[in-house]
Amino acid sequence: MDMNHSATNLTLDALKSVVSQALLGKFTAVFPKLFKCQWKTYEGQKKLYANFSKDTVSNMSGRKFCVGGNWKMNGDQKSIAEICKVLSDAQLDPNTDVVIGCPAIYLMFARNLLPCSIGVAGQNAYKVAKGAFTGEISPAMLKDVGADWVILGHSERRAIFKESDELIAEKAEHALAEGLKVIACIGETLEEREAGRTNEVVARQMCAYAKKIRDWTNVVVAYEPVWAIGTGKTATPDQAQEVHAFLRQWLTENISKEVSNTLRIQYGGSVTAANAKELAKKPDIDGFLVGGASLKPEFVDIVNARK
Repeated sequence: MDMNHSATNLTLDALKSVVSQALLGKFTAVFPKLFKCQWKTYEGQKKLYANFSKDTVSNMSGRKFCVGGNWKMNGDQKSIAEICKVLSDAQLDPNTDVVIGCPAIYLMFARNLLPCSIGVAGQNAYKVAKGAFTGEISPAMLKDVGADWVILGHSERRAIFKESDELIAEKAEHALAEGLKVIACIGETLEEREAGRTNEVVARQMCAYAKKIRDWTNVVVAYEPVWAIGTGKTATPDQAQEVHAFLRQWLTENISKEVSNTLRIQYGGSVTAANAKELAKKPDIDGFLVGGASLKPEFVDIVNARK
């Protein structure tokens, strides 16, 4: 009797294994890159980064260069496939983290086309996991379709959709708690700059984040002067460095010296292949958040600005 019972269990176990493998095969056949990237993310990346992060030095401070492409509300399946092919075929600097901010409905599509070395970001997420919030997307949903980053606090969210510093900080807090990495945007308007209030504005925005964020490990700050976004105007390398240096000092005084030394601060605002190399030479600029140029082949040259 026991032998028959054991044999039955073995048969059932074997059947379950065959079925699960078949279903897994069907899933990976439809979404092969998503599955492989998720496996790398949850099973292998921590060990990989632990082994190699000390050897991957991109600037004098050891902060790894990070370039994000924010596609905003642009693209369709055809154009996204073309962009993903360009990025997949390119020789990208291995010492630079690359993240693509893709429209939400194309996140899984892009994840499946891009190499696993390129991160995928949502362009927004709400501050709770689920509920009656029509039109919103939660960090859990972003993760479920393969995103590992989210862009929060972009000036367009602040200006057009009237998102407050406090709401943006709450979103960042929840996204981090859910396991997403966050590109936390800040920046002043032209009127604020001309009034000499740049430092005051970015300090206020950073204060809101600091009230909600306790661990800055998975945060990248993106300084984007609003007057330079999509206008063709770019802060000079010296102007950008001045604000980045102020932010670094603010972090030292208000968070910690360690966070100041390790937190990556991107510059955003009409970054192109033509100005990226000069901007990348500045000691406190640790990467870029790129808008329109990330939809073009020149994005490869921006990623390789330090190469």
